[in-house]
Amino acid sequence: MSVAPAWLSLRLKLTFGYALIFTFSVLLGALGVFLAARSTLTHTLEANLRETAHLARAEIETRGGQPRFAPEYQPSGEVSIELLRASGERMAQVGNRTPLPKLSLRQGLYRNPDGRRVLTLALSGGTLLRVSRASDSLDEVVEVLGRVLLLGSGLMIVVACAAGYFLADRALRPVDAVVRMADSIAGSGQYAQRVAVSPGSDEMARLTRTVNRMLDRLSGTIEREKEFARIAAHELRTPLTAIKGRLDLALERPRDEETLLKTLAVMQSRVNALVTLSEALLELARTDTAVQLAPLELGAAALSVTETLRDPLLTSGKRLELDIEEVWIRAETPGLHLVIQNLLGNALKYGGPLIRVRVGAGTFSVCDSGPGPAQTDWARLLRPFERGAGLQHVPGSGLGLALVAAHVGRWPAHLSADWRPEGFTVSVAWQTGDETAR
Repeated sequence: MSVAPAWLSLRLKLTFGYALIFTFSVLLGALGVFLAARSTLTHTLEANLRETAHLARAEIETRGGQPRFAPEYQPSGEVSIELLRASGERMAQVGNRTPLPKLSLRQGLYRNPDGRRVLTLALSGGTLLRVSRASDSLDEVVEVLGRVLLLGSGLMIVVACAAGYFLADRALRPVDAVVRMADSIAGSGQYAQRVAVSPGSDEMARLTRTVNRMLDRLSGTIEREKEFARIAAHELRTPLTAIKGRLDLALERPRDEETLLKTLAVMQSRVNALVTLSEALLELARTDTAVQLAPLELGAAALSVTETLRDPLLTSGKRLELDIEEVWIRAETPGLHLVIQNLLGNALKYGGPLIRVRVGAGTFSVCDSGPGPAQTDWARLLRPFERGAGLQHVPGSGLGLALVAAHVGRWPAHLSADWRPEGFTVSVAWQTGDETAR
């Protein structure tokens, strides 16, 4: 769940989150330093009191039946060292002789309510050795340290927030460029614009490159759709114009039954051509949908399609040779059947008297004994509505190879053509790593 308000910009949200984490870390660190320093200073003072008490104990001597400090023993003036009776009566004092507040006779190390550190030790004969020292200097050092840490932490947080905003701004500039570009394209429709690629290989550089690749793909798709729509409109207009001409001619004056039947037969063939063309256009449009690959047996698909073309083969008088092995590939069932059917259909229409179909090693190939199209025309024939030179009299829509190329492009496969002495060969080869075991 986000801590920053929803109305804040992404820069401020990133800065706000960074500031919260950094503030918590700095304050926690400052608190740790403060507590550690105070503890160290306190332990140092207490160790000094113990050492002083040890030295003072060694300087005690008995004179006139009473314990006294050696005359030459003169400790630091910051420390007060006393010899006390069990009742609290002071017998001797060295060091700081300033009148002291009433101190407890509790043995051990403790802090007096007035802030003094006191160490009381029991000696023989019921005598007490009390060493005390004011802790004002320690408290002052600790207080100054706390102020320095607090001020330094505040300054570090301010600088870190400014630096965090600066870094967030620099990091998000490519995102701003993408947003501006998207707004520009949405407003103007000029999809040829591209985002400036960020240098390096970080996430923002990958973002700009990915957006540009997406725009390139969209641009190519839009251009192909425009070209497709233009050519499709032209191809559809031709048979529609012919049908309209036939109708106008038939309605121009009364016709006998035989003439009308001939006219209707011609119109029926034109309508059938339109239906075939429309179905091919729909199939070509479906190649832009999501890919759904499945493991398929290529040999079985080839045999199934070949069986449906038995009658055209017999009619054409051409001979068909099959060399089929069991091969498993990844493809789509309707598309695979259409690819095999179109390649075999082209061989029947335009090829020589012998057609060889081979399935093996992840490859489907059709070889006819004809010369095939000109090698310079092959790339053009893979586009919609393109036909070979001198073949305009042969029935067809010019979508057969375009459909084959569109379907093969959806699969882990490659379409190729080869001009050999024995004839023209078209092959679809699947990538070896993508073959699927049965």
